[in-house]
Amino acid sequence: MARPNDGERRKTTAISLRIVDTIEELDGATLSEIAEHMEFSTSTLYTHLNTLEECGYVTKIGDRYHLGLKLFRLGEAARYRDDRYQLAKKKAFELANTTNEEVSFAVEENGRSIILFDETNNPSMEGFQVGHYFYMHNSASGKAMLAKFDEERRNGILDRWGLPRETEKTIVNQDELHNELELVREQGYAVNDQESLEGLRSVAVAIEASDGDVFGSLDVSGPPYRLPPDEELAELLQDAVDELEAELALK
Repeated sequence: MARPNDGERRKTTAISLRIVDTIEELDGATLSEIAEHMEFSTSTLYTHLNTLEECGYVTKIGDRYHLGLKLFRLGEAARYRDDRYQLAKKKAFELANTTNEEVSFAVEENGRSIILFDETNNPSMEGFQVGHYFYMHNSASGKAMLAKFDEERRNGILDRWGLPRETEKTIVNQDELHNELELVREQGYAVNDQESLEGLRSVAVAIEASDGDVFGSLDVSGPPYRLPPDEELAELLQDAVDELEAELALK
């Protein structure tokens, strides 16, 4: 049974979390800028910001609030929470050495695709996409996983996030996306042809865990003019996924 103040506690927590998201979205902001963006009074937000600062989730530099590095530690803990992710990271790095292109490992969380590892053939460098969320309908990793999900899970994701347009090539029609996912199932791989970011093309193959659930996806990305044919990349990806699935089965 809910206590009388449970609703107020949830509201307070929601505001604090929105503040963190707003600071990230604005790339740092003053109290008045946060208040304007969120349409809250500065007096209401001031207390929340003080609490977030005391707990290390935000930091104040001059008159501007920024995300605290505690979030980095928490993010790293989340990224390494499943030891199987290390198998995917290793496979992504091996494939990056083979293709001389960026190779990413992504998982679905809360209806979006998030990049956990973005490997290059230079071990001292990490790709720019790490930690980035992508919509499922216009990313290769997202479409590869969507095609594997059952209808209920797939529809739940699309109902929640819709089909927002990010470039001129983004699929924004349900029927067109349905046909695209049918093609992904037939050919075994998904393609993002500059649908989420102009100048970026990627090919992805979904990874299944030993229980048959979707574990994540591997994708190769780069400028369209530089990438080999989709079929060639898909074959390399499928070989890597087959090896990874075999390793996952032993876990």
